[in-house]
Amino acid sequence: MSKEYEKAKELGLTNLERWEEGVDHHPKSKELMSFIAEHDFNDYNDYFCWKVGGDGDNGETLMYMMDAYFELKDKEQDE
Repeated sequence: MSKEYEKAKELGLTNLERWEEGVDHHPKSKELMSFIAEHDFNDYNDYFCWKVGGDGDNGETLMYMMDAYFELKDKEQDE
């Protein structure tokens, strides 16, 4: 396991029920997802066909994963 994943797991960031608890996405997750989706659509022939905004969409799931990472990085900066 990567040290980042281990730390995020230790802090409980990977286990949150983000959708169920109504936790907003991290701003950096939204920004990166927007870029990735547009880049994929325009330059990779929509290879991943990213979808955002509905329950279970692949883009929403990716953002929840990115949320844990960016929240970890925020916590590390606060230390």
